[in-house]
Order: sequence, then structure tokens, then C-alpha cells
Amino acid sequence: MKLNHIGIIVKDIEEYKRLLSTIGLTDATDAACDMIQKVKGIFVDIGFDNQAHIELLEPIDDTSPVINFIKKRGGGLHHICFEVEDIEKKSEEFVKKGFKMISPPVDCFAYDENFKRQCREPTRIAFFMLSDRLLIELLEKGK
Repeated sequence: MKLNHIGIIVKDIEEYKRLLSTIGLTDATDAACDMIQKVKGIFVDIGFDNQAHIELLEPIDDTSPVINFIKKRGGGLHHICFEVEDIEKKSEEFVKKGFKMISPPVDCFAYDENFKRQCREPTRIAFFMLSDRLLIELLEKGK
């Protein structure tokens, strides 16, 4: 596993994009919508040869799963994402270790759209609760 991104829930992507640019983080993807997760997101390069990012996620509407996160906390750190080679295998391993699966592996076309990746098979993601407070995302890049 390797760090892929740190996900932050925000009310306004453009506002946070401007804030990050004031500290020199100016290289960002165009926004893409994930209709399964009901969020709009961008990735901001944090300077590790475009290998790790800050992901800014904004709810698309009031039915987004992250809307309660904004209502309760006002936004902020949401998850840490690790890239894996085999998401099914790693998901099974996490479950065996007692981690609570929040969302089983699903396709994530928005990730490929963000990075303008042409894939025969889409990127897949899954979410796990590592404790009662730490959400971990697994990501297997599309091929």
C-alpha cells in the first residue's frame, strides 16, 4: 500500500483551492463529479512527483453521504486513501483483521476523469472504518 491522497470535505472547492494556492499548491485537476458518492472533487498535487494529493470533495446536493459530515463538523479531514494492487484481496484482509467495511469495492469513474486516464477497467474504491474515527479508503487504479 502507498499513500494516494488525503480527502478533505469542503463546502466550496473553489474557496479551498484558492486557500491552498496561497501556500504554493497550485497544480490541481479539473473538477469531476462522482454520481455514486454524490460529490464533486479535485486533486491538488502536494509535490511528490504527482504521486500524492489532497482531495477536495464538495457535496453535489443534500442527498450526498458527506452532507452530514459538513452539518456536524463543518467539513475537514475525512479520509486517508491508500493505493493497492488488488482491492478485493486487500478488502478481504481488512475485514479479517476486524476493520468495519463501510462501502465495498465500487467503480469510481470520477478518479479516472480527474486525471484524464483512459482505462479498459475503471478505478475502484472501498471504504473502511479503522477505528470509530478514522476512515480509510482503498483505491485500485483502473487498467
